Amino acid sequence: MNTTDRLAPYGVVRHWILLLCLLLALPHVQAEPLSIGINAMWGPGDEPTLRKRFQKARALGVTQVRLDWEWRRVEATRGKYNWRSMDTLVRVAHEEGIELLPIVHYAPNWALRPESKPTDVYEMAPKEEAFADYARFLKACIERYGPGGKAKVPFTPILYWQVWNEPNIKNFWGPEPDAAAFTRLMRLVQRETRALRPAAKLVHAGLSKSDLIFFWQLWEADPHYGDTFDIMAVHPYLFDWWDGVREPDEMDDDDSEYAALGVVGSHNDPGYLGKVFNLQLMMTLKGYPGKPIWITEMGYFVADNRLGVTDAEQARRLRDTVDFVELRLTDKPFGQGNQGELAANVQRLYWFSLEDYPSPDGLGTFGVFRSNGTQRPAAEALRNEVNQVSAP
Repeated sequence: MNTTDRLAPYGVVRHWILLLCLLLALPHVQAEPLSIGINAMWGPGDEPTLRKRFQKARALGVTQVRLDWEWRRVEATRGKYNWRSMDTLVRVAHEEGIELLPIVHYAPNWALRPESKPTDVYEMAPKEEAFADYARFLKACIERYGPGGKAKVPFTPILYWQVWNEPNIKNFWGPEPDAAAFTRLMRLVQRETRALRPAAKLVHAGLSKSDLIFFWQLWEADPHYGDTFDIMAVHPYLFDWWDGVREPDEMDDDDSEYAALGVVGSHNDPGYLGKVFNLQLMMTLKGYPGKPIWITEMGYFVADNRLGVTDAEQARRLRDTVDFVELRLTDKPFGQGNQGELAANVQRLYWFSLEDYPSPDGLGTFGVFRSNGTQRPAAEALRNEVNQVSAP
């Protein structure tokens, strides 16, 4: 990642402290109760498979499903849209009572950067010349399947659209992350979809962990970056290559300079769940207080290694994680001191994932359902958590 080691130049911290104090004096933004969704696969995209997946989600009490919405499936030829696969998806979701959160990504071949894809990269970033094509595609999707959409099949209007996935790591923005480029993509999306908002809302790409450095770089590239999205998103996984799997309530020591701003913990290790709060803090500092945050991925994979957990441990950690998010990261002030006056405002959590999935690196065992269709203990744990957070 191309980055500096500091959030702000030396000598500017006192300015930000003053600004923070002023912003924290603003009226409190009323947060919504936490709701729980789940991540599911789209592929292979046939009707029977989709229907079974949506029925599994409903059996858990979940009606909100996040899944890939592949640009390459629709616009394989530039300027020509084939909506057949999407029509099937939205119709089946409607029939099964599912609210979709599409992750709009995976560029078609003609839109990709020209470099060869490294083996450790899942998807390459689109080339700069194709950013406008992506924005037009997203607009066309909203016009067809969003509020007032013109699709010829029965569908539940899709209100929320997520713009890409984890652009702060090379795995989903190959060959390497580029915050400035991503801001340009977001600006084009904003301009194309301006007339469709706020009826349809843009969810920011989920950041891989609470990456405060990349987050700050977005605003360095565009001081009004907060105008480009309605909801911030993050994937605060707690497995760490050195520490193993962390507990939801763990936190490293504060950095004294950044603690003066209200930053929780150090800024150079984003792998703690409470650091979701830092994203809300930074949005407040930048003049966008109270913007909702969604955790669009969170989970634990089952494996016999230091980064994995057992079946029973996955269920226990699911309960502890949901409880921590609900009790500490929704509408209650977080922490002490400056940050104690501000809530993280997390409003949704999409668990990862419904089912195990094929994975060349062996990390595909996140499912509350195993690949053979049987339930893990985490399935019942998730069902109980959904019932609890939805209870009056």
